[in-house]
Amino acid sequence: MSTANVAARAVTPVRRLLGMRDLSAAACQDMQAVQRLVADLIRRFGYSQVEVPVLESTELFLRKSGGSLASQMYSFTDPGSNAASLRPEFTSAIMRRYLEMNTGVAPAPVARWQYAGPVFRYDAHDAEGSGQFTQVGAELVGSDSLLADAELLALAAGVPAALGVDGYLLRLADLDVLDSVLDTVGLSERARSFIVANMNRIGSDGANVATTLNRAAELHIVAGRDLLDEQNDLAGAVAGLPDAEAREVLAGFMRWNGNTETLVGQRTSEEIVDRLLRKLRGGDDTGAVEHGLTLAAKLASVNGDPTDAVAAAQEIVAGAGADPAAVNRLAELVDLIVEDKALAGHVSVDFGLARGIAYYNGIIFDIISKDDQQNLGGGGRYDALARALGSPHSVPALGFAYTLEKLMAVIPGGEGSTRGSEAVLVAPEGPAAYRAALRAAAEVRRDGGVAVLDVGGQPASDGEYLRTVSVGADGVVG
Repeated sequence: MSTANVAARAVTPVRRLLGMRDLSAAACQDMQAVQRLVADLIRRFGYSQVEVPVLESTELFLRKSGGSLASQMYSFTDPGSNAASLRPEFTSAIMRRYLEMNTGVAPAPVARWQYAGPVFRYDAHDAEGSGQFTQVGAELVGSDSLLADAELLALAAGVPAALGVDGYLLRLADLDVLDSVLDTVGLSERARSFIVANMNRIGSDGANVATTLNRAAELHIVAGRDLLDEQNDLAGAVAGLPDAEAREVLAGFMRWNGNTETLVGQRTSEEIVDRLLRKLRGGDDTGAVEHGLTLAAKLASVNGDPTDAVAAAQEIVAGAGADPAAVNRLAELVDLIVEDKALAGHVSVDFGLARGIAYYNGIIFDIISKDDQQNLGGGGRYDALARALGSPHSVPALGFAYTLEKLMAVIPGGEGSTRGSEAVLVAPEGPAAYRAALRAAAEVRRDGGVAVLDVGGQPASDGEYLRTVSVGADGVVG
């Protein structure tokens, strides 16, 4: 066969997927060393190591995660026709495990668990930012105590400190404070969720409020004339009617209007009626949403020293006529954590903070590097997650997770700072020395050392080994 024919039949190499990374032996050693340091810190707070499956039911992550996470999951149908997903985070799986272990147990026992392992998320806008990365974190399940909040914040902030990272900031907010202000407006759950998700975009600029309100209209969160010119009239026509009668009114309007085929497209007329009814009844009053956004913008502008920021939030809550219980609880928490010398200078209160997962309530926080504002990790309280996963009762819980790869990037000293040469190279002088070399390597390992047999091939550089032991047929010779 000619050389040309052989080349033509060459098999195309299989490449790794974008976002998936190979790690060198040195990088693995660095990562394992950092992971051990973090695990040991968390262990000293009383958190036991647990593992949960890499593969879970897709529904586990959809129940309360929100749309942003759902769009990033690696999901598929497994050979048993089950909808399955690679875990995009640990918290939902940790709560599932807790509920399975404590079915029917009341009151809920307190569990302190830590974990480490790969998670998987896909970002269509950033292929290299997609794929597999490593989370290390902790969850405190079963306590709604203020002391639990203080403990977890101290633990989360202690991680970069334990790794020698000084330039970090823990940004803290409280969704219960925001909820207390929105309670004065009377918004639907959907409108409230929209405002919470956009806190980092609202700010104190009135133009941002107007832009966000327009976005709410595009998403049909506020009522408008986006499907039919007569929509506002229709809303009045079906107001107060039971759903069955409202559907009859809307179906009659569609027939009278003569645009049934145009409206239906690929849907049945019944589906179009249901969609229109949801839109007419689901849209909040524009003025109410705008008022809610304005109040939220005042809170979103609160950012800085914890004590000063909480005082500013208390003024906003009082001005809105809201229940002060949540902001007063936050004030008590701040009083507790500012006493911790390890947190001094590393904590700010920032109500413009937003979390991308919908199950959070109460305190939320993230940890950023001060130099480049890189998000290293974060977490918060998620008391409602248990009910979303099928529990008849709420279970108080909170936790945090760091992205290990991002932590390693800010550790002083850079790559290799956590490892050293510790292996002994055991080199037989020839085949007659193989048996003696095996015995010499085994002796090094029994003494707690690392022994590497020289099995031939390209020799490694001397700098990779603590020392080299030459072995002859009669034993060690040097």
